Amino acid sequence: MNQKTIQKLEYNTVLQRVSEFAVSHTAKEKVLATVPSDDVDNIEYLLNLTQEARRYVDNAIMPDFNFDDITEAAQKARIVSTLSMKELLRVMRLLRLSRGTKATLMNFALLPECMIKDIAVNIYADKDLEETIDISIISEDEMSDRASDELASIRKKIKKVNADIREKLASYTKSKAMAPYLQDAIVTMRGGRYVIPVKQEYKGAVTGLVHDQSASGSTVFIEPLAIVNLNNELKTLTMQEAEEIERILQEFTKKVSVISDRLIKNQEIISDIDVAFSKARYSIEVRAVRPLLNDNGFCNIINGRHPLLNKDKVVPVSVNIGKDFNVIVVTGPNTGGKTVTLKTIGLFCLMAYGGMYVPASEGTVIALYKDIFCDIGDEQSIEQSLSTFSSHIKNITYILSKINEKTLVLLDELCAGTEPNEGAALALAITEYMRRTKTKAVLTTHYSLLKEYSLVTDGVENASMEFNPDTFEPTYRLVMGVPGSSNAIEIATRLGLDKQVIQLARERLSSEKISFENILQNAERIRKEFLDKKEEVEKEKEQINLELEKAKEKNKVLSEEREKLLRNSKIEAKRIVTEAQEDAKLILDELKQIVERANLDEKSLFGARATAKKLKEKVYDTETEESDIFTGDKVDVSKIKVGNSVFVGKLNSVAVVDSIARNNKFRVKCGNVTTVVDGDDLFEYADVSDKTKKLKSVSTQIRKATARTEINLLGKTVAEAITETDAFIDEAILNGLSEIRIIHGIGTGKLRAGLHDHFRSHPNVAEFRLGVFGEGESGVTILTLK
Repeated sequence: MNQKTIQKLEYNTVLQRVSEFAVSHTAKEKVLATVPSDDVDNIEYLLNLTQEARRYVDNAIMPDFNFDDITEAAQKARIVSTLSMKELLRVMRLLRLSRGTKATLMNFALLPECMIKDIAVNIYADKDLEETIDISIISEDEMSDRASDELASIRKKIKKVNADIREKLASYTKSKAMAPYLQDAIVTMRGGRYVIPVKQEYKGAVTGLVHDQSASGSTVFIEPLAIVNLNNELKTLTMQEAEEIERILQEFTKKVSVISDRLIKNQEIISDIDVAFSKARYSIEVRAVRPLLNDNGFCNIINGRHPLLNKDKVVPVSVNIGKDFNVIVVTGPNTGGKTVTLKTIGLFCLMAYGGMYVPASEGTVIALYKDIFCDIGDEQSIEQSLSTFSSHIKNITYILSKINEKTLVLLDELCAGTEPNEGAALALAITEYMRRTKTKAVLTTHYSLLKEYSLVTDGVENASMEFNPDTFEPTYRLVMGVPGSSNAIEIATRLGLDKQVIQLARERLSSEKISFENILQNAERIRKEFLDKKEEVEKEKEQINLELEKAKEKNKVLSEEREKLLRNSKIEAKRIVTEAQEDAKLILDELKQIVERANLDEKSLFGARATAKKLKEKVYDTETEESDIFTGDKVDVSKIKVGNSVFVGKLNSVAVVDSIARNNKFRVKCGNVTTVVDGDDLFEYADVSDKTKKLKSVSTQIRKATARTEINLLGKTVAEAITETDAFIDEAILNGLSEIRIIHGIGTGKLRAGLHDHFRSHPNVAEFRLGVFGEGESGVTILTLK
């Protein structure tokens, strides 16, 4: 890939950002050294690694990649050059990290098979060596007694000798007789041997070996003869300890030497995975997606955001090239975002080739170009005597010598910096040459000639950076298919340039130029108005769709509730039928017992007839499946009219509105009963289907089948009997009965008389009489209802 392009598109700056997410130093260096690949298989492989790593990160699985580089230690171990305790601890930490990282990566159940696991399975683990080093070495300069039995034994002896020496020397430092001779009552060491400080003038008073004296000469350090042998023994043991430590280090070095290549390989594997994870974490940071790759030159960026700009402020751009057209001419005002658009296109390609996600929307497509060339920015050179224009032309000359249908060219302000007419003609020629070679090219310009060319030439597409037609301020949005106006004079006006200068500039413009620019501005204004209207329509459409979804959801809930009510109605009907069948069976059993009795008297005969009548009344439709009337929402009382059918909750039945009273009150008629009800107790009742009609009729069947036709008031007071009888009469009317029986008995006749007085003035009683033979005679009153 062209190195100047990599530099101009700031690819290395992106790598620097990615490297900040790497954990190990080795991985950071690898990220910074990432070169865009030109091999499609390798690019897909790198993107797959990034994708898998992101799956780990998304599931909060982040292995530890922070290892110490043991490359030098491994090289020393190869030639069996004894490793230090510091180096061995690094080896131990690498082994521990390797084992943990391998386990973490291999245990991710959501990715049973993946490339990262295929890589991680090759990580070498040696738990025994890891734990042995950990047990044996305490720190970078201290070995544990547990490193070997011999070392433990030597150190035990050293401790004993040290104790003996301290005990001997204590007889000197704590002796009152020796106190005048000692400079200080302390024990110190000289040349690795224990000594005591003696005053110079008394050195002859202490028998021993002089090892040193103070700088002033006032103190000599004497090793008493009593501990010379002990010091000699301590020296020997110390040498043995050092030899044993060296032997242990050599043993560890030999073990590391055997696996040194595997340890180096571990570092490579772990750092490679660390690189993939750093790309994954970066993609999350910049809200990036995996690009789709193709080899046919088609590039389609959807809502792309330059990764080096603030992700919360940058305006996304959408651009495509290589399908219907190969050249895009981008026009528009200065500081409108043309250069950023160029860089975004090229940088996205480089990032994809390096196995990185791109900050854009799903569906973004990146073409695999063999090379990318760009000419962006001022490259004038004093040393080479090159002006801005000369440096651009030199660069473009090189680019044109390399291009073909597999290359992408990005040119900023093509042929600017020279005489406008000649510059425009040259820019047009260069653009036409790239079109003929089928090169994929995106270029920016202010030349009207190129705008006109792109409008009438096949394979060339216009694009412009949007601006506000009222304020002439850029919005930084790229608009495909529309040429843009430079708006130089308008921008200069807004920035405060003298009005006379502005007027002179307008007068110098040709009429054709003014007309063309006005057309572009009007087109932009119309397009903006259209987009605003479209946005309003989209919002209204979204609101309508939202309301529709709510209505569908409500309808679904109502349907479910209806089905639930129907199911419950079936269950209730079956329960009633079952209870009725059980009652009938009991009545039949009672009849059997009466019939089986010999010599039926009048009383028994009356009882048999009454029982038979009960059986007759226990008539049920066992085929009935529904048990209640289906009701909907509460009725809108403002829309109720006389004659409407409604369901009255209080009566648990359908009624017809007879008249409309005040204060939300309605007079309704239910069968023969007319009553006043509250509007809040009225529910919708629509006879809209055969099933609803069936429900209506079935409800009536069940009520008639289960309605009582007589009431037993024996033992009641007159007041109690009247209360129960009134309720019984209402129930009978609601169930459509025309005749009922009141059992009050003969007794004193007081209960019968009281009831008869009540019946004479009862609004729902048409007439009443005593029962005849077979009906209970004077113990029963038969009521005929209105």
